[in-house]
Amino acid sequence: MFRKKSYLAAAALAATLSLALSACGGTTNAGTTSGQHVFTVGMTLPTAQNSTIQGIAEGLRAELEQHGGKLITADSQLSIDKQIGDIDQFITQKVDAIMVFPLDFPTLKSVLGRADKAGIPLFAHDALMEDAGAEALAPIRAEVVTGRKQQAQEAAKFIAEKTGGTGEVGAIGIAAPVTTNIYLLDQFKEQLKAHNGLAFAGQKGNPTDDAAGARPLAEAFLTQYSTLSAIYTYNDPSAIGAAAAASAAAKSKNVVVTGFNASQDGLDAVKNGSIDATWDYKPVEVGQTLGRLIQTSVVEKKPIGHFYQMDVAIVTPENVASFVPWSERVKQIAEGKYLGLPIK
Repeated sequence: MFRKKSYLAAAALAATLSLALSACGGTTNAGTTSGQHVFTVGMTLPTAQNSTIQGIAEGLRAELEQHGGKLITADSQLSIDKQIGDIDQFITQKVDAIMVFPLDFPTLKSVLGRADKAGIPLFAHDALMEDAGAEALAPIRAEVVTGRKQQAQEAAKFIAEKTGGTGEVGAIGIAAPVTTNIYLLDQFKEQLKAHNGLAFAGQKGNPTDDAAGARPLAEAFLTQYSTLSAIYTYNDPSAIGAAAAASAAAKSKNVVVTGFNASQDGLDAVKNGSIDATWDYKPVEVGQTLGRLIQTSVVEKKPIGHFYQMDVAIVTPENVASFVPWSERVKQIAEGKYLGLPIK
């Protein structure tokens, strides 16, 4: 999912996801409201140059502002050492809560322990991919995860249907050892086993996290496997790069390509037929749910659960026209509408 470059146009990005992030990635105040703030939440972003992560932050901010809260953010720039430093900075600032999207949860345990000892409640997105219990999640109070297993299962089924259930399937993930992507690719490989006519052709790591990095990987799959029928990718830019390779090889009609996130470039690729499907990550809803969890637990001091899963939704040429843009969802939250998961 991680992308070092956003493929949204600069004007659209400024208009729809106006994150006030510093150029150096330091902690910055963002989205303040008039009047006295009731509480302040610090959020560490794995990378600020990612439209999906921006969507999570915008959903969180919009929900907090509904209750008089304020969000400050820090860009970890895909560095675990910087993420640790950012959390330490939030501790020094004595924020009322911290929301973390961990680059590597086990490595953050020590600094999260320091935050917990300082009395700062902790919340997370995708710390653990599955519910292993509150004790395993500690000291994080609650997390919202994305339905990656669901996406892998649906993608395997979609590919089987589109290919007639035959051929070889290549997978493209990120080259960096990002826990969420390792889990996603492992799940896809496992789910593909349910379709006996499809053979897993292996996976390759995108070194640059963009379309340019994915294209030569897809070219290698196309050259090596004469019966390649699909390429599964972990994000939309990689799907676009894979589709470009298939087109150049005159195999667009023979190779199914899927993406993930439903970022604007992915939606455009679905619309023009370059890729066959993507899945809506629902980042704004993830962010709003986290905001509601923080409000309920920290401000209202009411009990909450520790594990919440946000299901993803497939986007194809048949339903892309009805897709509600992330920016519109943020506006709906600002108008008082709740789009997130029930808080139980």
